[in-house]
Amino acid sequence: MEKLTKYAKDNGIPDYLFDADDSMSKKFGITYGGGIVFINRDAVVKSRIPKGFSSSRLEAELKKIL
Repeated sequence: MEKLTKYAKDNGIPDYLFDADDSMSKKFGITYGGGIVFINRDAVVKSRIPKGFSSSRLEAELKKIL
């Protein structure tokens, strides 16, 4: 979480959430292990990448929703 928080701040990503208690996951009906789920401003789940992703993969997914 520390690396992702730093990445978000360094890259000017204003909105992100760490779903430590799975409340957002439950809201969207998502069940998964580690990783990131990308949800756009219209509350549409756009994609998911599993745990162990690269920074280039993260950037590619972010471009889809920003």
